[in-house]
Amino acid sequence: MPISLLREFIALSKNLNFSTTAQELYITQSVISKHIALLELKIGVTLLIRNHHSVELTSIGKLFLVEAIAIVNRYDEGMKKIKLAVWGIKKDLKIGYLHAHTRDILGSSIHLFENLYPHIELTLMACEYGELPQKLKNNDVDLILTLNFDKDLLSWCDTYKLYKDVLCAVVCKNHPLAKQQNVMIHELHSERILMPSTKNFNGYATFVNDIFNSEKISQDKKIRYKCINSSLLMVEAGYGIAIIPQKLKSNASEKVRFVPLKGSQYSFDVIAAWRKSDNNPAIKNFIEALSVGVKE
Repeated sequence: MPISLLREFIALSKNLNFSTTAQELYITQSVISKHIALLELKIGVTLLIRNHHSVELTSIGKLFLVEAIAIVNRYDEGMKKIKLAVWGIKKDLKIGYLHAHTRDILGSSIHLFENLYPHIELTLMACEYGELPQKLKNNDVDLILTLNFDKDLLSWCDTYKLYKDVLCAVVCKNHPLAKQQNVMIHELHSERILMPSTKNFNGYATFVNDIFNSEKISQDKKIRYKCINSSLLMVEAGYGIAIIPQKLKSNASEKVRFVPLKGSQYSFDVIAAWRKSDNNPAIKNFIEALSVGVKE
């Protein structure tokens, strides 16, 4: 029995209208009538009671609907298994990610990916920024969602841009800069600046250091932070101004303000990265799911 007959019967059972179902399936009403009659002939029972005004499922029709749905679902699942085998896709995909920067797109992307590739097991690992490149090098993960600061990372990886972010000066809400739309670097010269530790943040710290080294801000004005959340608490307490990506605003309390640094040189990309030597097709498929998540 062609699986298409079951799909037509399921659609008709949902709509209980031949005309609507025909339009939905892009076939004529006469064709679907013939197909349903053929289905009833094959199984030897009446599935539908139809007249000029309505369509109803018989008691056997209701039972058959349950089984038809199960058969079609099993068929679709089997076809997905076959496609996965043909494509040679691994049965697992390990992803390391920055939680704050990617949580808004990961949920919908994972949902879409699992619907399309239900037999690929996803393992998710939230990591600190500085951990991600090494985990990728060590094959602990297959794909990382990170920031495009590490030039070494970009040399041995393929990448996909997810979206753009910008560095902000994070100030307590009663600071004069809190009312501004953006801030120039020279406006921070007299401030104590909380900057990322190179040991903990690698390329991100280098990026921030280069910005402030070029401005010749005195070393005694620079304080290194090892934890984003701790630096936000220090700002809240009036200890200084922290340099933090805008996306991490969701980590902060209402007692601080994120003021973007003015200038395109302070923006950067959030990216997906994977080893150039890795031929696992599941990576490409997850990237496609991510692209949908970004658009949403």
